This record gives sequence, C-alpha cells and structure tokens, in this order.
Amino acid sequence: MQPRTNAGRRTRNTAVLALIVAGLWAGIALTRGAARADGSGPAGPVGHFSRAVELIRG
Repeated sequence: MQPRTNAGRRTRNTAVLALIVAGLWAGIALTRGAARADGSGPAGPVGHFSRAVELIRG
C-alpha cells in the first residue's frame, strides 16, 4: 500500500475545509433569511416558496 504524500493530505484538507466553509456560509444565509421573514405572509415552507415565486416574477 502506498503511503499518503503531503500533497495528497493538503488537497484533502483543503477540500474538507472548503466544504465546511460552504456549509457554514449556507447556514448563516438561511438563518439571516429566516430572521428577515415577513410576518404578514404564510409561515413555514409554503411561505418561503411563495416568496421565491414572488422574487422570480419580479
């Protein structure tokens, strides 16, 4: 079995770090979006869906 090289470890660590950062960024974006939700519309997933449709239609 071939031992891992430093370059291979760095590549793997970079990929894992990028996935962690992307996950954190997505979680923060979703949290901020939920915090700014309009109270006059429907709640839950339907509310988010109707907001998305509203944004697409302009």
